[in-house]
Amino acid sequence: MMKIAVHSNPIRRPSPSFMVRARLDNVGEADGFEQLWTKRVDSHLFEIACIPFFVYGIALGDVVRADPNAGYLVQEVVRRSGNEVLRIAVKFSKDVEVVHSRLHELLGRLGYLSEWFAPGYVAVNLAKGGSNEELFESLLLLGGSIEMERMPG
Repeated sequence: MMKIAVHSNPIRRPSPSFMVRARLDNVGEADGFEQLWTKRVDSHLFEIACIPFFVYGIALGDVVRADPNAGYLVQEVVRRSGNEVLRIAVKFSKDVEVVHSRLHELLGRLGYLSEWFAPGYVAVNLAKGGSNEELFESLLLLGGSIEMERMPG
């Protein structure tokens, strides 16, 4: 059965928007995809307008080539934005409510663009050239209640 991760509230909603799909082979989902919001650049090129939750190697602002003959499946990144993605997951369900609230406050206070997949899972944009020292120092204070994965775009 095909599974598709969607962005209910993408960080950008270009008008008009266009959806492409990225395969999630890298997370053990042979039949899984992530639907990505984009702005169409030309017939085969699309600028990513959301922060990827699961797909690797793509970040907000990257330009990808997608094949219209394959249901607009992403084929490659043709231009990198320089942004990175930080994924944060709350490890224990008992901590989700408190940690979600702390993360939401922290990301808002520091001005980070972020998208929540679920109350215990957030993707954060690390802008090219930005200093992330205060963010990472603050995340360390959450101790063993979270797991983080930093992915270059």
